[in-house]
Amino acid sequence: MNKVKKTIIITGTHLTPALELIRQLKADKKNDWQINYIGRKNNSSVDYTPSIESKIIPKIGIKFYSINCGKLDRRWLPNTIKGLPQTTASLFESLKLIKKIKPDIIVSFGGYVSVPVIISGFLKKIPSITHEQTLTNSLTTKINSFFVDKIALSFKNQHQKEKLPKNKIVVTGNLLRQEIFHPQKNKIGNDIDIFITAGNQGSHTINLLIKKILPKLKDYYIIHQTGKNDFNSFKQLTNIYQKYQAFSYLESSDMAYVLNKTNLIISRSGANTSQEIVALNKKSILIPLKISQQNEQLLNALWVKEKNPQNTEIIEEKDITEKNILENINKLITNKTKKVVIKNTDNLKLLNLIHEIL
Repeated sequence: MNKVKKTIIITGTHLTPALELIRQLKADKKNDWQINYIGRKNNSSVDYTPSIESKIIPKIGIKFYSINCGKLDRRWLPNTIKGLPQTTASLFESLKLIKKIKPDIIVSFGGYVSVPVIISGFLKKIPSITHEQTLTNSLTTKINSFFVDKIALSFKNQHQKEKLPKNKIVVTGNLLRQEIFHPQKNKIGNDIDIFITAGNQGSHTINLLIKKILPKLKDYYIIHQTGKNDFNSFKQLTNIYQKYQAFSYLESSDMAYVLNKTNLIISRSGANTSQEIVALNKKSILIPLKISQQNEQLLNALWVKEKNPQNTEIIEEKDITEKNILENINKLITNKTKKVVIKNTDNLKLLNLIHEIL
């Protein structure tokens, strides 16, 4: 069967499902895809650190284009106002890129960078999909919903559906990285008691708490993804605690291995982390980010608790103490759990939706 040549633009800041879609596109038996990614050059108009997508996407051989876009910040209006010139400029940059790339379809994975790309695609009459991975509708999804052909949701959440155009909604589920179901052995080690993470950027709040209780955890083998800002101070602790390893960032394959091998996960409750914890049936202590939009991280944590009540503890930031986190670690880590055979098949619903639209 001869494949049909097609061109796609992927945009957005939710990198994990975007990477899984890229993997599926490369393996697509129907179309021969030219894949292009439009993302942020920097984290935001107020944070000039290079974005994670600007570092990861070129590494996997995908054409990456960056645009300077403003920040849609509902918590701090001056940030939005400061970014308005960039927001306007990003629309013209997106229009130029779409004219150059000539995509057959655009798929967005959230984040304010996707808004000018989706609007530009609408103006150029390019079909598009926006994917929402959380239990709530982000401001980006709300804006994009006016301009896209389809809205792909991760959950059958009636409250979420009611706030979006009904004729555009398709429940596709989230795209979990396939590496977590097929981990490759690596140098990190086999018997991991505790894995501590708060996503790629880390959490200074969680890191400080762990530093305080680390002497009482010295008998546990711990992997700690600190984020780059705190990494140097925690790296020094690896010389003090024999069973402690600190990493500023874990590549996807290493993350998959650690998630599989660990007994207990201490983490924020972002959408992907929460869904991977459930998929792998892991014990977890979840500390929702208190300033997450629409309290989405607390909703994610409650969803994990509903799915795995005996092995999930939620501690809100305002309630966290050295005593209660240690009590929960010691309780959960000794919990006897039934071994579950993890079965997974590729979630191709979003890819099938792309085929349907084309």
